[in-house]
Amino acid sequence: MEYQKFIQKPSVEMYPGIKVNKDTVLEYKSEHVEQTVKDLVLHSVSRVKGEGFESIYDTTIYLKEGDVLVYEDEGRGFIKPVEEIMTVEEAIEELSCIKDMV
Repeated sequence: MEYQKFIQKPSVEMYPGIKVNKDTVLEYKSEHVEQTVKDLVLHSVSRVKGEGFESIYDTTIYLKEGDVLVYEDEGRGFIKPVEEIMTVEEAIEELSCIKDMV
């Protein structure tokens, strides 16, 4: 029996977003979220209402130059993803290095 090499299927889902730098200024407002980015700080105030409750989340995230913020159309606005996000070109370059290994 000969073993083959496998990897997890790469995601082809794309997200709108921005790569921040020290000069990035952003304001976003929707029915449930108000956000600003200035001086590499993302400040977000989110209001959540449900059956018998109402919550307000006031969040400050300290960013670094080059961090990516993706826009989530499901009401959260701009978020800093937990998983590593890269451009399509960066992903192609990263995957091309394993092409000759199989």
